[in-house]
Amino acid sequence: MYTVRFQLELSGSEKRFLSKSFFYANQMHNQLVRYATNRLNALFHDKEYVGARKAYGEAEYSKKKVSELSASEKKKKKELSNIMCIKQKEYDLTKTSLCKFVSKE
Repeated sequence: MYTVRFQLELSGSEKRFLSKSFFYANQMHNQLVRYATNRLNALFHDKEYVGARKAYGEAEYSKKKVSELSASEKKKKKELSNIMCIKQKEYDLTKTSLCKFVSKE
C-alpha cells in the first residue's frame, strides 16, 4: 500500500484560516480529554460504582453467553449494569453530556 501526498495550493488567508481552525480544534480536544479524565477518575473512586463493577467482573455470568444464564443471573446482571449506567450518567460520561461540554466551550 502506498500513500501519495500532494501539497495544497492555498492563499495566505486560507492558510491562516486552516491554521486557526486546527489550533482551536486541538484546544477543544485537549479540554475534552482533561474534562473526561477528571470525570473518569471521580467515577473510579465512587464506592458504589467500584463495587458493582467488581461484582460484575467476578460473577460467573460475565463469562457465559446470555442464552446460558438462569433467570436470577440475568436479573442480577441487569441490576449491576443499571447501577453502572446510572453512575456514568451522574458523572456526565455519556456521549450527549460530552457533546454538550464541547458545544458550550
